Amino acid sequence: MTSGLPVSVVISRTPIPGREADLVAWAEGIATVAEQFPGHLGARIYPPEESDRGELVLAFSFRDAESLSAWEHSAQRRDWLRRLDGLIVGEARTHSVSGFEGIFAHAPGQPVLPPPRWKTATIIALALYPVSLLLTWLLAPRIADWNLFLRVLLTVVIIVPYMAWLGVPYLSRWLRGWLH
Repeated sequence: MTSGLPVSVVISRTPIPGREADLVAWAEGIATVAEQFPGHLGARIYPPEESDRGELVLAFSFRDAESLSAWEHSAQRRDWLRRLDGLIVGEARTHSVSGFEGIFAHAPGQPVLPPPRWKTATIIALALYPVSLLLTWLLAPRIADWNLFLRVLLTVVIIVPYMAWLGVPYLSRWLRGWLH
């Protein structure tokens, strides 16, 4: 078993005019096949909309990068990609999400879609401010005579786990509606 963070891949495809419904049916089919793969966490399909965007957006989430890689290199996926002939215009655009973006709360079984960067930065700042203030108030006077590198190391050892497992996940769950 691997211990990596969840990873999602978001793909957009532009349908040939008049083939939008066929492309949505294709997306539903490939998403159903992906569900059979170990580590699959979910898939979400955003059909093309004339008023907003002309592309179909398809997001797959997997438990870790190895599970995603197994899906991406599978014969089943290759077979479904071949079925795109006559349905799309141009190349697919792909965006992978993992690591720090993956700690932002998302609905269980749904792909981890990154919020806008400014909202991500706001959540990080809101989580970082109280712990930084607390460490400066409580810890800084006690370690003021320590070597600078050791002081920074100690604060990083405290702040990083807090941010990864408490601060950012809690705030992103609490502010989920605003974040997405």
